[in-house]
Amino acid sequence: MTVLGVTPFADIPLWMLAAVTMAHFCGFLIRGAFGFGSNLPIIIATTWLLGPHHAILLVIMTASMAQVHLFPQSFGHANWHLAAALTLGVYIGIGIGTYVFVSLDADALAPILGALIMIVLLMDRFDAIPRLARIIDLRAKPLVAVLSLISGFVGTVSGGGGIYFLAPFLRHMCPEPVTFRATNIALSGIFMFGRAGFVALAGLVDLTVIVEGMLLMPVVIMGNIVGGRWFKSTDPAGFFQALSFMLLAGAALLVARSTLY
Repeated sequence: MTVLGVTPFADIPLWMLAAVTMAHFCGFLIRGAFGFGSNLPIIIATTWLLGPHHAILLVIMTASMAQVHLFPQSFGHANWHLAAALTLGVYIGIGIGTYVFVSLDADALAPILGALIMIVLLMDRFDAIPRLARIIDLRAKPLVAVLSLISGFVGTVSGGGGIYFLAPFLRHMCPEPVTFRATNIALSGIFMFGRAGFVALAGLVDLTVIVEGMLLMPVVIMGNIVGGRWFKSTDPAGFFQALSFMLLAGAALLVARSTLY
């Protein structure tokens, strides 16, 4: 099948395309529920089908397009002051991460980055972050700059997982589920539009991957909708319990990524 003069998914059989489609639906169900979290599981699931670079570039396209659908849900609920404070550091981290992704062996860093996320999650699990907040202002500009830079770098080098690193801190800055989700939607939009811009400037985006992303949009939007309906039906305790499981699973996948591929 030719679309706009290119042949999307030309090198994979139909069953692989079905698997890629299902991975995107499941990943964006997660994004619809929590406001972030789609990219890492999609990349883990599709790297063996498409190859690492193709899988990462495709999810950058689909996630950027998905944010156009999700972004209005951040209006009226997101902590925009916090999102704005994180933006500069995130973009610097994305720039450095794009250089590493293009020039160096980014996969070798994946276990280290996953372990970093795991440490932050364990700090949250054992209430170290609330104790830290009594000593240090988590909204202080130097700390926000460092956290956002690390987040941008982690997400770009590994293909996903940047907000996994920030989420435990955001949970304490945005204790209500609706504010937490909306702020993550805002940050994900900032993050994905930045990543799409940087990879385009690096010459990594072509018409084929754009068309592939567009063809996947119906299942991506369906995943967003199903995840959003789950969010509306759950209670705060259930939401944050599911969030903790999702974050731990994502960090474990990032640690295991170099072993799997």
